[in-house]
Amino acid sequence: MAGGEMMVPDWPGRIVGDEGHDRIAACLVMDIQNAPEWAQIVLDRVDAVINGDEGHWEMAMNAYILKVDPAICEITPAYEEQGEEIVWVPSSEFRAALVAWIKQMDKSTG
Repeated sequence: MAGGEMMVPDWPGRIVGDEGHDRIAACLVMDIQNAPEWAQIVLDRVDAVINGDEGHWEMAMNAYILKVDPAICEITPAYEEQGEEIVWVPSSEFRAALVAWIKQMDKSTG
């Protein structure tokens, strides 16, 4: 990536304009950012929940609070004054987006 260019999240099946997919994208950009190590930690925790090793996982980040259950992720704004609603997305979709984001980071630094 050229200096100053921001990556735009994209993953197989992403629907631009879909409330859930747009919130996943915002969470990736604002909370995961361009931090591969952090992204891998989040992926490991999401996988642990999806695979049944953990019942759930919750983490407050910069802009959102991510609550992961085996089937559904809740993405809640960390600050109420932003006026955003809570959004629920399938955990598998959040995981697919996160995996694609990690690959995008690898390409931009590789």
